[in-house]
Amino acid sequence: MTFRKFLLPAALLLCLSSCIEINEDIEVKKDGSGQWTTHMDMSQMLDLIQNYVGKEEMEKQLPNRMMDTTVYFKNLVDTSSAISEEKKALVKNGKISMKLNMDKKLFNTDMNFPFRNLDNLQTLYASLGDGSLGTGQLLKSMSGGKEEGAAGSMPGPDMSQFNNLYDFRSRDGNISRKVNQEKLKALVDNPQFSQMKDAGNMGVEIPYTITLHLPRAVKKVDNPIARVSDDKKTVVIKYNLVEMLNNPQKFEYSIEY
Repeated sequence: MTFRKFLLPAALLLCLSSCIEINEDIEVKKDGSGQWTTHMDMSQMLDLIQNYVGKEEMEKQLPNRMMDTTVYFKNLVDTSSAISEEKKALVKNGKISMKLNMDKKLFNTDMNFPFRNLDNLQTLYASLGDGSLGTGQLLKSMSGGKEEGAAGSMPGPDMSQFNNLYDFRSRDGNISRKVNQEKLKALVDNPQFSQMKDAGNMGVEIPYTITLHLPRAVKKVDNPIARVSDDKKTVVIKYNLVEMLNNPQKFEYSIEY
């Protein structure tokens, strides 16, 4: 899929422009099963990509200017030798939907993963953040892993690496995420970190909202920016993803229910 030629470099440019909004939604049912959904609105990124690759190249990559498709992860990972059987089983029932309309400046993606229990959710969160099932890997799978070049080989952290700064834990009665100091140091040591941090200091924003729907009323939340619904079963945390570079501890949380 030639789409990755400009999606990957654009992922770095996202750190310098407020052109993406992310909503992460975790629903936990009474039996511990549930689903994890991530919605990304990248509509404002279309102009950025066109400015970056040029109008002619943009039209060559997207001749139909419209896309409305759903791809099941089972079809992406089944033939991959780089992904373990355990991880294949973890994401095989997941799907990604993409809607693109160049004329209306619309570009949205939705990823959905069901999980069987809270241990399953914890492993899923870690797997999607460790790079083996991150954005770059999935786009490589969708393209057949045959295309290489400047875009495909560009180094640097993608969006999944931000969430990978945290150790996520989920068990009956408690869901939490805490900064992993070793992973934080690895990000800080990345040569592009200072550039992204400068973007944060300039007031750049990437709105990120986490919503957790729980089967029982919340007893305690230790993050002051978290908001609990009237029925005490939903927790919403809104923040600027770029701000995480300066103060990742601010976006830790532990929720008892």
